[in-house]
Formats: sequence, structure tokens, C-alpha cells
Amino acid sequence: MSICFKNGVKVYPVVYDRNHMKVEVDYNGRKKQGSETYNWKTEQKQMQNKIIEIYEEIAKRIQDRR
Repeated sequence: MSICFKNGVKVYPVVYDRNHMKVEVDYNGRKKQGSETYNWKTEQKQMQNKIIEIYEEIAKRIQDRR
């Protein structure tokens, strides 16, 4: 995950509506929101797992570039 931070990549949840959140990827100020929504009361674990999965995928891509 630290390789992502060093390269300016951040992944975090953002509010979509009153009861749902989406995952957003911020790469040096360029932001991209995911299409899946997560209920903030019942689906927090799935959202956290998705964030971890995205960090792992991005870290793998960064390492493959080198």
C-alpha cells in the first residue's frame, strides 16, 4: 500500500446518497468513482474489502512497470 501512496494514489469511500457510499480512486488529483454502491450500515466490510483489492491491484501494476 505504501507504494501507492508514494505514487500519489489514494482509494477511499465517498458519500453517494443518504444511505450509500461509493469507492473513489484519486491519482494525483484525477478522481474516478466506482459504479458499485455500498450501504454504509450493512455493507462496510464489502466496501473495505473492495478498497483493499483495488490497492493490491494498483500496487501490482506499479511494480510491473518498473
